[in-house]
Amino acid sequence: MTTAATTTAAKPRRKAAKAAPVAYRTFATHQELLDDMEAFRRKVTATPETARAFLIGAGLITKSGKPKQLIRG
Repeated sequence: MTTAATTTAAKPRRKAAKAAPVAYRTFATHQELLDDMEAFRRKVTATPETARAFLIGAGLITKSGKPKQLIRG
């Protein structure tokens, strides 16, 4: 005689993938930081494809291009 608890196998948990080490940048001046931010903005907004890839990577839209619901109420 078996029960539901013994026939249902628990799903094994996946181990979290280890992230690559982060290389933090340092800036000597505030203007260097602003210049770096401007260069990143230009890189991300260079084409619609790079902008879409950035938004998907940031978790703001799905791979199909639909906005994600970020605030649940």
